Amino acid sequence: MNMSVLIGFVVYLAVLMYIGWWASRYTKTEDQYFVGGRRVRVIAAALSDKASDFSGWLMLGYPGQAFKSGLGAFWAAIGCLFGTLADYVLIGPRLRIYTGKFRAITVPDYLEARLKDDTKLIRILGAIIILIFMTAYVSAQFAAGGKALAQAFGIDVNTAILVTAIIVTAYVLTGGFFAVVWTDVIQALFMLATLIIVPILALASVGGLDRATEIMASVDPNHLHPFGGAAGFAAVVFAIGYASWIVGYLGQPHIVTRYMSVEDPRKLRRPGIFISGIWTIIVLWGAFFAGFLGFALVEGGIVQVEDPERIIPAIALELMPSWLAGFVIAGILAAIMSTADSQLLVASSAISRDLYHKVLGKELGKKQMVNIGRLVVIALAIVALYYAMSGNKIVYAMVATAWGGLAVGFGPILTLSLWWKRVTKEAGIAGMAYGLISEVILESSIYGWSFHPDAPGIFGSIGAALNGVPVFFVNFFVTLLVIVVVSLVTKPPEDIVKLHGEIFRKVPVSAMEARSRSQVENVAEFARAKGLA
Repeated sequence: MNMSVLIGFVVYLAVLMYIGWWASRYTKTEDQYFVGGRRVRVIAAALSDKASDFSGWLMLGYPGQAFKSGLGAFWAAIGCLFGTLADYVLIGPRLRIYTGKFRAITVPDYLEARLKDDTKLIRILGAIIILIFMTAYVSAQFAAGGKALAQAFGIDVNTAILVTAIIVTAYVLTGGFFAVVWTDVIQALFMLATLIIVPILALASVGGLDRATEIMASVDPNHLHPFGGAAGFAAVVFAIGYASWIVGYLGQPHIVTRYMSVEDPRKLRRPGIFISGIWTIIVLWGAFFAGFLGFALVEGGIVQVEDPERIIPAIALELMPSWLAGFVIAGILAAIMSTADSQLLVASSAISRDLYHKVLGKELGKKQMVNIGRLVVIALAIVALYYAMSGNKIVYAMVATAWGGLAVGFGPILTLSLWWKRVTKEAGIAGMAYGLISEVILESSIYGWSFHPDAPGIFGSIGAALNGVPVFFVNFFVTLLVIVVVSLVTKPPEDIVKLHGEIFRKVPVSAMEARSRSQVENVAEFARAKGLA
């Protein structure tokens, strides 16, 4: 074991431990534990949102896919960027306004209040969806952590998975949401630095982009094709297969919870989009090129790696000073931890608040509710740890499976409830139930997260036409249709329809105050004032 790598890694962990201790002083109530008391600044919420979004998938799964598929994998980055923008436009501000009015702490909290569901079915379905797919998601993060630590320190993968699980669980237990947000901010900066440095080093080491493409072309010309060598309808299907991550953003509880916590919903539009958009573009560029150029490094004999998903830690260990490589490994673990901690917290709230407190009606003190939440975190971490150790450990596929279940279960009903006053509780129940059942059945029937020609029965015929398209992408729109149809044949409560209209009524232009200027207009005015333009 390289001691310099270990020292850099331990220094990073020490910083996280300090933040957890500091944040624990501000975590005394259930509201503070799960949504930070709704006083999180927009810059912290935006960075935490993206750190929670881009998990081990960004640092291991996506680079591994770019390594294997080449230029065509860039469509996934396009899908993720537009998914981020869709979240801030369609979900963020409206969800913060609604949840603030209803005093909702969790997504099932909000849906139950918004749809006026007195049956508790929406809350129960929401909790089940979260428990199944969020636990699977955490399992993927533990597996990613195991790969990174195993590559860095030469230890057994399962031992490394155990270490990752212990680290993540420990600081979730310590500080709750407030600790998660502020460690996410630090982790977002680590991830940013890592994904700027690693591709630049890879490019310099391989001898430039021309040399890298020359190596790739000699091994596999399709590596340089934007559609993986496909043409016509197959090329469209190829692009959709990668870019389909976009719809999933609308239904991820661990991401949208960040919007519920921000202090001022108005700032989610302009500052929020600006911060998240710039960060997202940089890290997706870095993750793609790390894998893309990593293929040339391996084929050129500069770097050796057995698993494509370990390409970033392999590059760091080969091309960087040992102590700096330790910080890069810490940056990789940062991506993993920043997602797993949020997911554990959301899953914990599904049991402690949505089921135990709201459905079973158990009245406990605020501190007791926090303690129950912490016990649930431990239990869920143990389950996720088991599946991480016994599963296939392919991070890209594991994340896609969990992402899809959450996308279909929450995305359609969450989006419609924020934008369409006509949606009803019956439609919400039908849509969430269909999403939950169909995702489990389809993915088990197809034996994977995407359609493919080798699937049994009719799914093989569909797979021949939609080869590589995720199940959740098609199922998202089917669920959306189910909710719309059921809403049209049922009637929503009049008071909820009225409330929706009052909250989001359109104001005539003549009645509006002077519009605040955009970032571009401010820069232009400054340039004119200084004689630069």
